[in-house]
Amino acid sequence: MLHSCRSCRRFLRPLSRYFPIFIVICLLGLSWCLLNALFFFQPDNYENVYEKNFEETKSPPIFCFVTSANDRHLTSARAIVYSWGKRCDRFYFIARLQNTSVNLMILEYFENITDITVTTITQQTFDVLTYLETTELFKSYEWFLRASDDSFVIIPNLRQLVRQLNDKDHNYPLAYVGDVEQMFDKYQIATTGSVMLFNRQALYRLTFSDDLIDDEQELEFEREQCVKNMIYDHEFVRCMEISRIKINPMHDNLILS
Repeated sequence: MLHSCRSCRRFLRPLSRYFPIFIVICLLGLSWCLLNALFFFQPDNYENVYEKNFEETKSPPIFCFVTSANDRHLTSARAIVYSWGKRCDRFYFIARLQNTSVNLMILEYFENITDITVTTITQQTFDVLTYLETTELFKSYEWFLRASDDSFVIIPNLRQLVRQLNDKDHNYPLAYVGDVEQMFDKYQIATTGSVMLFNRQALYRLTFSDDLIDDEQELEFEREQCVKNMIYDHEFVRCMEISRIKINPMHDNLILS
């Protein structure tokens, strides 16, 4: 028995000499793995994840334009400039602001308009959309917001809506008009100047008719008459429906009259 214990000690003595070296090697290997993870793998991975999340959360650029009545130039119009208006990717008024220092934010071609009334606001909106569709300067914009001088827009919510709509039906003509139709159908309230959101395809479909198929050509006359006679928002929506624009593809009440 004593001889056996002495043999074990004689056998373990060389191993005990190398045990610290083994521990050091293990610690060095573990340290190298940690350093490699911290300084080589994680930054690249973090950057890729960040770029992916950024692309997912980034909304397409939004062009905003506001129709303003003459008697609101000094009040509501100025308030819009210094609140939500400056947070759009591009922002213009569709009227010459009277007696104010805001002169650089009037959309060219509409700078001679001094007032927009209840009876002209919808026609002016159609003219602006036609201008934006045909003007090369604004071809980089895919989404367009129409608002009046009594509107307030929460831009983060707007961008969230645009992202959702852009992911849902990117290549289809869309218009988001909120509760315009419900206000008229349920309460007989005919609104003008309500916030409306259009994508680029909707602008093209509303202003051009060369992509209508043969059996839809008869709708062209109805569309032209509709656009010519529209005054209220619900009539404008009707014209868009005739033009085969999808209205309110999402029903989340983010836009209210």
